[in-house]
Amino acid sequence: MYAPALTISILVAILGLWFSYRLVNYPRFADFLIATDAELNKVSWSTQRKLVQDTIVVLVTVLLMAIFLFTMDYLLVFVLSRTGVLH
Repeated sequence: MYAPALTISILVAILGLWFSYRLVNYPRFADFLIATDAELNKVSWSTQRKLVQDTIVVLVTVLLMAIFLFTMDYLLVFVLSRTGVLH
């Protein structure tokens, strides 16, 4: 019953593995990966503390924006309902 789906899945997996193997062993692509690794080693990464602080800032900002937009939406619906624009 599931034989065609299983066969296709296995063939796609094998094709993907073969393609990945060929791509990684392609000299220009391998050089690109080596250069990318070298560039990543040059980057000055943020500390975990700084990352947590920045994440908190983003989450608080998103929360405040959500509250503001909800309030504005509620007020607009209230005003437009009172004036008869919305029924």
